[in-house]
Amino acid sequence: MIKMAQLEDIRKMYFMEDLSIREISRRTGIHRDTISKYISMEESKPPKYKLTKERKHPVLGPYIPLIKQIIKEDKTRHRKQRHTGTKIFEILKSEGFTDGYNTVMDYLLRKEYRKQKEAFLPLEFELGTYAEVDWTEAYFYLKGKETKAHIFVMKLRGSGGFYVRAYPFEKQEAFFDGHIKCFEFMNGVPYKIAYDNLKTAVKKILEGSNREEQEQFISLRTHYLYESTFCRPAKGSDKGGVENAGKEAVRRFFVPYPEVDSFEELNEYLHKECVKLLEKNPKWEAEKAALRPLPAIRFDGARYKEAKVNRYSMVQFETNRYSVPTVYVGEKVTVRATANEVKILYKGAIIASHPRIYGRNQEHITLDHYLELLLQKSRALDNTKVYKPQTMAPIYEQYRRILNARSPKGNREFVRILMLHRDYPPALVTEAVETAMAYNVYGYDGVLNILGQLLVSNRPKMNPVSKDKLNNIPEVVVIPPDLSKYKILMSGGGQ
Repeated sequence: MIKMAQLEDIRKMYFMEDLSIREISRRTGIHRDTISKYISMEESKPPKYKLTKERKHPVLGPYIPLIKQIIKEDKTRHRKQRHTGTKIFEILKSEGFTDGYNTVMDYLLRKEYRKQKEAFLPLEFELGTYAEVDWTEAYFYLKGKETKAHIFVMKLRGSGGFYVRAYPFEKQEAFFDGHIKCFEFMNGVPYKIAYDNLKTAVKKILEGSNREEQEQFISLRTHYLYESTFCRPAKGSDKGGVENAGKEAVRRFFVPYPEVDSFEELNEYLHKECVKLLEKNPKWEAEKAALRPLPAIRFDGARYKEAKVNRYSMVQFETNRYSVPTVYVGEKVTVRATANEVKILYKGAIIASHPRIYGRNQEHITLDHYLELLLQKSRALDNTKVYKPQTMAPIYEQYRRILNARSPKGNREFVRILMLHRDYPPALVTEAVETAMAYNVYGYDGVLNILGQLLVSNRPKMNPVSKDKLNNIPEVVVIPPDLSKYKILMSGGGQ
């Protein structure tokens, strides 16, 4: 490929000096075919170099099949959880690749179309003054099953630090819990927070920047004393900082999929990852110090709903049902639901507490709520779904079966044994049942007797009272009554 100055000389020699192509070739050393091509060009600039054969990759070549396999598998994954160039480079390094990051990126970029990116103005924020909130989605393995998580993200724009929490949904109680957990993690509140037009915060979009807000959202903002601002409809770039933070959180924390047994375990993992990331942020501690102090009392982010206890001693909330003690059948109660828990109140007092069910048309039953009813209907113990032996230590069901075989009232005796958990430590009751079975003792009275012995043997030893303290205790003399005065009553009365 010739340079522009050579092209200029060739065209001048041909068009202005009337030299032949052969003569120009002799003077310049450039092949006649090349000179002919450049003279016939309509535009006076050299053509770009074009590859006629695919460029070889002597170092990357052996790893190209692995790259293609990763890209192929990513097409079946969710868009936000595909491998980045950095991730692919790290995988190649672990496989023995010795060249640089740019070699990998050059190859990857040729497989993608260049997209025109929107331009933004550079922004700068004072520490502690401004934050952004958003939801994003990620997938993980919950007890081995691929599950969607809704990720609440809060980013402080002064330092660029962010904190995330995972929830099974984006309902209002999760929205509030995300704020509470982020504020408590940061140990402060920013002065202003930017939001999308979320239904949990906005009832109706009015003209311009005006919004009709949800009452509970106003309550949250009033409690923590911060200002809120909302993005223009369909303009997520108004809070691009938190959107980028959400993408970064998904790529850093969810590629590959984390494997956990609960949302609580997932949030513990996310907390540790956020802490590790923020330890590298030089402005994070300064931004935390600039935040508004937390209020003395935590905001109540629960959702309340009135309900009625049905004849199965259960209360329905959304599509799921939760048990309460049978004494409340037919009563009106209040359901208090947070992102993780459901509590049921009667006249202000908590009568039942359950973990929040995330699925649909499911039940959460507490055996203790039905024990009084089982005393009356003990024969139903074998068939009722309130008693699930697999949720208890195996010794209980073994003991119940033998007890039931020995006595027609075995189930009733067993229910009375279960009631001991209300007054004694569960581990001690279990030990008493194991001991009773070992000594061939079957029945409530026998288990209770053994439990009493275990309590005495496990009681901490008391130091004897010293003689000096005993000497200081005053002696109390009790004069016995004269019983002869009562003989008159036995003789029929008299003076």
